Amino acid sequence: MSVRRRLEALEGRVQFRRRAPEGSRQARSRMVEHLGRVAALRRGELGPEEAAEVESVNAAFESRLAQIRGEDGR
Repeated sequence: MSVRRRLEALEGRVQFRRRAPEGSRQARSRMVEHLGRVAALRRGELGPEEAAEVESVNAAFESRLAQIRGEDGR
């Protein structure tokens, strides 16, 4: 494979990533926000009510990941 073809293939992949569907962008931004809140929780920067909410959402997320991976004991 020529260098030109490799570059074209790489450029195609980069363009594909840039054209991510709107839903994908929203999901990514929600996840970034959630991870920021988890980090704030671990640093002790959240009040008790917000900490409980973040822990609840995080537990649900981890449960769903375990289910997807087949770790739910079924």
